[in-house]
Amino acid sequence: MSIVRGAIVCAALASAIAFAAPARCSGSDEPPDPWQDMISPDRPGAATPPSVLSRGAFQIETCFESQSARPPGADAVSTQDFPLLLRYGVGHELEIRVESNTVSFQQAITGFADMSIEAKWLALDRPSGRAPSVAFLPAVSLPSGSSDFSAGKVQAGLAALLGWTLPSGTSLSLDGAVSRVVESTDSPYVWRLAAQTAFQIPLRREWAVSGDLFVSAPLQSGSATPWGLDAGVEYYPNPVTQIDLAVIQTFAEPGNATAAQLGFSRRFALRVPR
Repeated sequence: MSIVRGAIVCAALASAIAFAAPARCSGSDEPPDPWQDMISPDRPGAATPPSVLSRGAFQIETCFESQSARPPGADAVSTQDFPLLLRYGVGHELEIRVESNTVSFQQAITGFADMSIEAKWLALDRPSGRAPSVAFLPAVSLPSGSSDFSAGKVQAGLAALLGWTLPSGTSLSLDGAVSRVVESTDSPYVWRLAAQTAFQIPLRREWAVSGDLFVSAPLQSGSATPWGLDAGVEYYPNPVTQIDLAVIQTFAEPGNATAAQLGFSRRFALRVPR
């Protein structure tokens, strides 16, 4: 009888363990959903969201862009280039960045574009709601490009970035920037103000659509004020990758320009020494 009672007790303990094990796995030990930490690139629109990379994260954002400018009384001028943005999170709500249009092709001319060194600091991080997150983005453009695609002088600017995320998942951005720029190597420096506003609406977990309105105003009498619109669609094959397609229309005197972009962005987690 003692053997039978022992077998019954062992069977009861085994059944209790079998039922208890799934309960533990489905509780607090369940791994977090990676889709709750999706990639947030600055592209494809003109506006820049205030979000920054966490410490040790590295992100590449690039695309192929084809643009056609139509000066009045002249043939259209086509330009192809490969914009590239490299971002690295250093912690304390700060990231460092390097940006350039890299290689450019214009008609029979090929060359390299200038390079910009930047930093983005998230000064105020707000959860979803009415209050915006706020970031600042100083940038210095170095005349590192070929003569046909370089400003020939150092240029600098500072942007203030505001961003809202609504409970529905829709995000809104509003940027303002002031910069000291030149039109060409021989032209003097002028101050320029710029503003961009954007939205992004998630359709499903893997898809979103976005749009931007941007305007630039050189603070110089007689200068044109170009403005434009862009629209894009974004696809996320996984939480750390974005593939996008965008169309940009710029209106300026004396001519307009139309561009199309096919972009790719990817975030990587790098090891950070303690």
